Amino acid sequence: VEEQFYLIWPMVLLVFYWFGRSLTWTNHNGLKLMFPGLILTFIVSFVLSLYWSIHMPQAAFYLMPSRIWQFSLGAIVCFIFRSDLFDEKRKKQFCSKKLTFITLGTGMILIIGSAIVLNPNLAYPGLWIFLPSIGAALVIVSDHTLARNQNSPLAHPVLVWFGDRSYSLYLWHWPIFILGFSMGFKNQTVPIISMVLLSILISILSFRMIELPFWKGRWSHAKPLRIILPSLLIMAIAILLMDHGLRQLPQADSFGDISNNPRTDIPIIYRMSCDDWYENARVEPCVFGAETASKTVVLLGDSVGAQWFSIIPEIFPEPHWRTIVLTKSSCPMVDEDWYYPRLGKVYQVCTTWRNAVLDYLDTIKPDVLFIGSASTYNFTETQWIEGSSRVFKRVSKAATSVYVIPGTPSLGFDGPGCVSRNISPEGVFYRMKCIAKEGMKDVEPVTKFLEKSANSIANVYILNLNDLVCPLGECGAISEEGDLVFRDSQHLMDSFVRAKKSIIHERLKLLNKD
Repeated sequence: VEEQFYLIWPMVLLVFYWFGRSLTWTNHNGLKLMFPGLILTFIVSFVLSLYWSIHMPQAAFYLMPSRIWQFSLGAIVCFIFRSDLFDEKRKKQFCSKKLTFITLGTGMILIIGSAIVLNPNLAYPGLWIFLPSIGAALVIVSDHTLARNQNSPLAHPVLVWFGDRSYSLYLWHWPIFILGFSMGFKNQTVPIISMVLLSILISILSFRMIELPFWKGRWSHAKPLRIILPSLLIMAIAILLMDHGLRQLPQADSFGDISNNPRTDIPIIYRMSCDDWYENARVEPCVFGAETASKTVVLLGDSVGAQWFSIIPEIFPEPHWRTIVLTKSSCPMVDEDWYYPRLGKVYQVCTTWRNAVLDYLDTIKPDVLFIGSASTYNFTETQWIEGSSRVFKRVSKAATSVYVIPGTPSLGFDGPGCVSRNISPEGVFYRMKCIAKEGMKDVEPVTKFLEKSANSIANVYILNLNDLVCPLGECGAISEEGDLVFRDSQHLMDSFVRAKKSIIHERLKLLNKD
């Protein structure tokens, strides 16, 4: 949105201006004709934003047509107070001290309230985006009018100091936090405070060395071409340097003896048509083995559940068994609607697909069913227990034996990336630098919820494999034996899963004896 603003918004303003100047029937200059254009843009874009928020939430969030009304809102405020469209008498009507303090208070309540109330489970932009946008506009309006009285609470030197550097802080905090989280510092108080302080420090330097010279310093009066051409040259050089730098990063085959292919060490089902993700709700099973096989084993789950696929045909081999895979990424095996932040709406495709899969299981009646999904879905305890119970009761009637595999822990950082960063030139790996200290924290409560749901159903068993992934509760990118465990931040290496086949087979035998 920001880049679209830089590139397109100036063009929109120029079109309004030139169109205004081309009208021969008016004595107004192009500047005055921009104001109704901004009003029209505001209305059309806001209506489009509401429509897309329901039907195309990703487009509503990321694309300029549904967000340009916010730019128009800022421009409208600017026109009211910074142009000659409104005479001084009309402007003074906004400037009474009581009214401006009410305006400021309302704006601050809307901004702070948005920070508290808005959360990832709300459809956004939608109507919710109106709160922080109008709040910001009201604060700007009130501060302009209060400045006439030289009595603005926002004019405190500390606030002004941070305000001047806020744009640099906005630009710099994002890459710093992304890199920090990728290195495993998420949800850790001291590292997060350190990243905040680092962001402030870099923003101070950026403001001093870049922003200020172009704002009020020696470059502030430079002609546009003298700014634009060097900027384009700098950007071109930066792109070339980044491209060269990326080519020098460790490739998939540069992990020494630890692994030759960490990114592509995945089950074969990823190259098949089992999973259409959010595209549609069609049930498209991947089938291994002959239809004439006397017994059927089914694997049902999201991508975290499906990561165990490779051991199943080996434990239940042909020709007596056929294996069927039913998987949909980011779709929990819990009978509850789930708001999918990546889509910006309830994952209805998942709900429809899950119900269709349960009907499908009723028709094929498998001998063995493995079911599993991630433990990171934002359900309450009641939703986990009751939603899982409804699914377990349904599949227990279709399958002879049901094995529930709780979700595996997440590292919180990229496993292969951490390994590549911590291998010395001599090939020595510093394992403790790639340990997730609280990896089991999120999965243990969910595992207990699943156990509670399964305990009352005779043919449903919990097959907890997390001690294989995190021995003694310690989750690492690499095992003590020197094998890569994760192919990213949360999915297991297929070679790691295959290596655990015999252990898992023995656990299945024990569960059957019980």
